[in-house]
Amino acid sequence: MTSTDTRQPGDGRDGQDVPGRERDPIDPPTQVIPVVPPTGHPDGHDDGETQYYSVPDARHGESATTAVRGVDPPTQMLHAEGRPPVPAQASGPRGPSSPRPADTEPVSRLWIWLSPALALLAVALLPVAAATTNLDELGGWGLAQVLGIAGWLALACAVGACVAELWSPRPRVPMLGTATGILILCSTGMPSVVMPEARFTTAWLISGFVDAISNGNGVPPQGVDARFYWPAFFAQWAFFRDAAGVTQLDVVLRWFPPAVVAVWAIGVYALAKSMLGGHRAPWVAAWLFVGLNWIEQDYFSPQATGIVLLLTVLTFALGPLATRRTDPLGASHWPSGTATKLPLWRRWTVAAMTPPNRPTLPPRQLLLIYFCASLCLLAIAPAHQLTPFAIIGQLAVLAVVGRFRGRGLVLVAILAVAVYVLIAGRDFWLTQLSLITGSGEDDGALQSGVADRLAGDTGQIAVKLMRILVPGLTWLLAIVGAWVYWKRRRDLVPIALAAVPMAFAAVQSYGGELFLRIVLYGLPILTILGADALRSFARKNRGREKILAVGMLLTFCSVIVIRGGNDAYMNVTAEDIAITRDVYATTPPGSKIMPISSVGPYGLTGIGKYDRGGNIDGKNCPALAADPIPCINLEYPDVILAYKSMELEGVVLNGKQPGWTLDVIRQAVASGKYTLTYQNGFDAVLRKNAAGPQ
Repeated sequence: MTSTDTRQPGDGRDGQDVPGRERDPIDPPTQVIPVVPPTGHPDGHDDGETQYYSVPDARHGESATTAVRGVDPPTQMLHAEGRPPVPAQASGPRGPSSPRPADTEPVSRLWIWLSPALALLAVALLPVAAATTNLDELGGWGLAQVLGIAGWLALACAVGACVAELWSPRPRVPMLGTATGILILCSTGMPSVVMPEARFTTAWLISGFVDAISNGNGVPPQGVDARFYWPAFFAQWAFFRDAAGVTQLDVVLRWFPPAVVAVWAIGVYALAKSMLGGHRAPWVAAWLFVGLNWIEQDYFSPQATGIVLLLTVLTFALGPLATRRTDPLGASHWPSGTATKLPLWRRWTVAAMTPPNRPTLPPRQLLLIYFCASLCLLAIAPAHQLTPFAIIGQLAVLAVVGRFRGRGLVLVAILAVAVYVLIAGRDFWLTQLSLITGSGEDDGALQSGVADRLAGDTGQIAVKLMRILVPGLTWLLAIVGAWVYWKRRRDLVPIALAAVPMAFAAVQSYGGELFLRIVLYGLPILTILGADALRSFARKNRGREKILAVGMLLTFCSVIVIRGGNDAYMNVTAEDIAITRDVYATTPPGSKIMPISSVGPYGLTGIGKYDRGGNIDGKNCPALAADPIPCINLEYPDVILAYKSMELEGVVLNGKQPGWTLDVIRQAVASGKYTLTYQNGFDAVLRKNAAGPQ
């Protein structure tokens, strides 16, 4: 069984002379000693657990780095006398080039066909799940309350396909990728499958932003919404829409969440491949990321694209640009126990002053990587408010500890944000400085992000408590993984990367979404550390893998419950969309069109052309539902929209009596100010009488 060298290029342990490069005096020559452990990995596969120890180099009399798998450091002391090491392969029954048993033994047909069969069965069950899910019965428990048995079976089959392929003696990367895609479709994408239209009110509002830029010849409307100060995402999709010759993005909105989560999972897999090595652990990290991603910021939004760019930059930094500082004792690894350690302050000082090693990639490849990373940093600055600062913070940590070559990227990111804020966003920051300094209430973010959200019926409270519990368990698992990672590599940088977004807690005025951002920005690294913890747990007893498989199924079932908890008032029907578009098409521009409550597709078009209300001083009426009849009298909109989702929001979330929207409609009509022009159940349109009250 041949050892696999998992060292990263340019990590200071390759011992290769790079053409045109002078050897650093503290970068001694290294020798690679492929040593096979007496007992290999139980499944006969590479596990990415290569250890590096310092042994004397007989040719130079200097410390060198040896790649040793499965051999304790004391076993290397026999090399201390300068005798050349003897590869362990020479004493085995097979020569150094002999194939591993797992590569020669035939794979059972069960392992060949089990994963594809489960994956096909999961896909076949999805249409049945859509047909058997009764969305009219949505309540406080959300989608989990009405999802048909076929939907749960599809999810179980998708999990089974992933686990079966992972347990195969020779896992196939294409099959693992296919199973992962189906798993995403059956979990994150389940609402897209069973709901005929895209859910989530904000997705429809952002679609309206795209429509406004497209109809405004590329110019964002002024004074409408602060998000127009970061218009890159809206302009991008306006271009796509116009280039495709379409007038709406309904299909894109519906399937955007599973598509963007698939891209995120690719980024997490690439990061895990760099950090953990091995063939199986990176896939587990990707699945763990999908299963713990309840934050639901993957709807059609700039935030979703921002995470793609963030993962791209981190993949560059921890992949082809990854490196390690050379230890002050002269070895490019953690000092061995037999070496005399310098004082801690001196080691830190020397480490901070020592530049990281140069990556061994050719200059053209490095230039291309730097160029692509710079493009990502430039692209995110005009697209989202917080994501650039998350990237800057994480890159700064990597630069300070010398974990990647390319500290100029930090400068590029800072300059991109500074130039954009000072020029394009100047008007916003001059009038909205409180978003940086905070409102002066230290508990504002905690109150709006946690306490104020614990409202609603039993289902709503349970779902929201789960949203608090899951991040806590995620961090606990990641801390265990950080300890495992530390014991193997003496490296605490990953947990520091996950902690960087916590600095956003200072942005008190960002509102209840703040804690969602903190969890989301740290989740890729947290799940990678969590995968390392699970790998260590399973290696102690291979029977524990069955426990982890059951845990994976429960995790993905819980993500259906948590993500779908708000679906009672986030569900959008085709009728909602049709009546909204008809209202905007038949109402003169400049009219005031308001929904009873701020849910539903009320903002899918007409942004900048119609008055959306909520600007009356002296009365808190951001939505009419705050105090329906007084707010209607105060705002006096030309058109009032009502959807079933508004009715359910009031009942399951705000404790209102069933039928409260119908009471509001009856009172508005009885006042003589409005005429009911359309009604079908809870969907209704009221128009202001031209003659005024009768």
